[in-house]
Amino acid sequence: MIVAENIKIKDKIALVSNSFAPQLEYLDFDTIKPLLQRVQRPGRYTGGEFGVASKDKKPEQAKARVLLSYPDTYELGMSNEGLRILYDAVNTCDSFIADRAYLPWPDFAKEMNTAGLPLYSLDNFLTARSFDLWGFNTSHEMLYTNLCYALDLADIPILRLERRDSDPIIITGGTAVSNPLPLFDFMDGIFLGDGEEAILDICKIIAKGKEEGRTRAEILSNLQEVQGLLLPAFYEVHERGEASYPLYTGPRITKRNYRKANISALKYAIVPNIDIAQDRVVVEVARGCGQGCRFCHAGFWKRPVRSNEVDAIVRTAGEMLKKTGHNSVSLHSLSLADYPYLEELVVQMASAYGANGISLSLPSLRVQVKTIAVLEMTSNIRRSNVTFALEAGSQLQRERIRKKSSEKNLHYLIREIFSRGWDLAKVYFMMGLPDKEGNEVYDLIRAINALGKIAEECGPRKKINITVSLFVPKPFTTFQWEKQQTPDYFQKNLDLLHKGITTKRVTLKGPSAEMPYIEGLLSRSDHRVGKWILKAYRRGARFDSWDDQFLPELWQEIIKEIPSDILKLWMEKKSSDVLVPWHDIIDGVKIELLQKDHKRYQNVNEENMNPAHPQALRKSDFPPELLKPVSIPKDKFECKQSLVINYSRFVPCIYLSHLEVIEIFRRVCRRAELPMTFSQGYNKHEKIYSFNTLAVYFYSNYESLYIELFSAFNGNQDASLKKLWKERIEENLPSGLKLIDIDLVEKIPSAKDLQEDKICYQLLFSESDLAMRCFKQLEGSPAFFEYERPPRPKKTRTKRAKKKNETFQRKTKKSLGAGISLLKWDEEPLSFFIALGHPNLGVISMKDILIHYLKLNEHSWNLDLKITRVHLPCH
Repeated sequence: MIVAENIKIKDKIALVSNSFAPQLEYLDFDTIKPLLQRVQRPGRYTGGEFGVASKDKKPEQAKARVLLSYPDTYELGMSNEGLRILYDAVNTCDSFIADRAYLPWPDFAKEMNTAGLPLYSLDNFLTARSFDLWGFNTSHEMLYTNLCYALDLADIPILRLERRDSDPIIITGGTAVSNPLPLFDFMDGIFLGDGEEAILDICKIIAKGKEEGRTRAEILSNLQEVQGLLLPAFYEVHERGEASYPLYTGPRITKRNYRKANISALKYAIVPNIDIAQDRVVVEVARGCGQGCRFCHAGFWKRPVRSNEVDAIVRTAGEMLKKTGHNSVSLHSLSLADYPYLEELVVQMASAYGANGISLSLPSLRVQVKTIAVLEMTSNIRRSNVTFALEAGSQLQRERIRKKSSEKNLHYLIREIFSRGWDLAKVYFMMGLPDKEGNEVYDLIRAINALGKIAEECGPRKKINITVSLFVPKPFTTFQWEKQQTPDYFQKNLDLLHKGITTKRVTLKGPSAEMPYIEGLLSRSDHRVGKWILKAYRRGARFDSWDDQFLPELWQEIIKEIPSDILKLWMEKKSSDVLVPWHDIIDGVKIELLQKDHKRYQNVNEENMNPAHPQALRKSDFPPELLKPVSIPKDKFECKQSLVINYSRFVPCIYLSHLEVIEIFRRVCRRAELPMTFSQGYNKHEKIYSFNTLAVYFYSNYESLYIELFSAFNGNQDASLKKLWKERIEENLPSGLKLIDIDLVEKIPSAKDLQEDKICYQLLFSESDLAMRCFKQLEGSPAFFEYERPPRPKKTRTKRAKKKNETFQRKTKKSLGAGISLLKWDEEPLSFFIALGHPNLGVISMKDILIHYLKLNEHSWNLDLKITRVHLPCH
């Protein structure tokens, strides 16, 4: 566990009382800074993004403080739409404040543990234990060990019975917790359903309890009045032997459904500084799914279906595009193709935003002909990935799982997609579904080879990516009584699948054969599994959903420790007459309905099938507008004038790569509504040029980037526009970037034009001996310097190097002494300036001088040495 006494607390408000009283603890950024020098992607841990609520809200003034987390990395956590909605809901309320925390990758976690640094929030740099409520969104079971990891990193007891009045109340929600029993040992509360209104109900009760001086236990008792919130402390467990589920007696919780129109219109829309998994505007089209695929947990759990209006969706998308500067909108729904006004929605979205270079992402289309016209609406702007889910290799199996898709229709759609310019299609299958005949792997081989043959027939560049997911029976589904297939079963069939594929046009991706078994264990078990979750965590299990972090040997040992009768109860096939305990305490999907559907599934055979009807694309099936793709106007590809933006870079943006900073400015300029020209090609984007790359960890007091504009401005118009654009750019910059000035120019200089310029740096040291040693070493530097550089990343190596698996260092020789045009002490103590020739002229870079010539490791930068690129002249 974290040794909390080692941390440097900038401000600590201690409250000694028996009442519920988490202490407010701020971390000094100087404590975090040394750690950032030693890890990959330090931008995950620095905060400072545009759109955070901390500019408007102060933790000291809040009646309730909420920390929101997705128990995984920043990239996945920032992509979670549920947390975005909750963050906005809390911060929009004047009395409360919400902040964010995500889990550190193992490299940063190791540094945190060594430094005794607890998990902290990104907006205000508060320790996690400073909050009254810590809410998690747990979307799948493989995150359970990460919940333990998060609590441990925060120095909060993992087991709920060990928590103190100074500890936050720990609540999780999300799709995975429809069976809350496996988390009974860890969570103070488990929320079931939609949380937009419930989060405010919880905050109000906590705020009132704090005001009245109530204990943590008393506040938990009062939280029983929140609909949808299950509190494990108020249940009694009656054991009935290892071969049976325990009996749980306590309140019966009704899943909470949010029925108001919710279209993701957020006041606080945080724009990440680094690339994340879902880097686009997400607009909710509908909640719930009416298809009823028997294997699909979300399809059952998220009912009823609630659709939003077209006009409201389009309006909200526009508002969020202005707030974020993204160039893509994802229309979110479990089954987008079932939205009754999809064609009208796509036409309106494309008409409203397509001319501005905004593309549509349509992530959940079905095997239907309307897919083609819908995809083509913005294909001239940016081509979306084309993905279909066939799920099973035979029509009989698809009938049994109630997947209304046809292999013939899929073949027709893929041929149409390939004929319209797409070179890649993705198809999802599932393995491990209930299979009476034992033919599923052979049906999959036949279906996949048929797809490969279609790709061969359609042209030399056409390919199919196949993803095979491994089935896990889930609570509250028709298949909740079915067998969880073993790793041996999956591995054997995956091997057969790989051997059986005869086409080179298919790329097959499949997960670990062991991972689904653990997911199945955590999905349908009861509270007794908690001790094995904790054992797995303490032996090193975390980030279990990541292929390169999952530890199958560790989990195999855990499985061996579970008594065989308990394991059989949780994992083997059961009669649908067996009562499963989550139905006893949760009013979600009625068990009687699932039992009836399970019997219907068992009666499906080849004689009573009802396959999908053959489809064909006909113009008469669609409104004329849907068959006319939207394009960016031609004048937006022609540069009429250019804009130069001069800016400085400091903390936290020194922890971002040069390309990440450029992408930040691209979004800033979209929000500022600058008339930027677009590039050509399949994936069009606004043209921004920056000629001198600035290394991570380097400060700068003067950087320049150039933007092409498709409009020309003259005379008085210049001055007024420059003033307006400058104001807009300034107000849209995140922390760590400061605008110096902007100017309109007729021509963007080329890299060749700039290569005669000198690049100047100031090196500021913390100790005189180091400063003098570096200065003298540079004074006596040779004209040329030969050194070894690390091997290229695999994706950038030559074919020959990849074939030989070459990992050797690359020797290079650069101009050093001959490239230094200025070397002089500054008036400021322990500081000197150095001016270098341009790298295009063969001069060594400042980064390579520091690492390879002066032997100053990156770990010491910003601690022993501050590097700042300065504007010429640098004397």
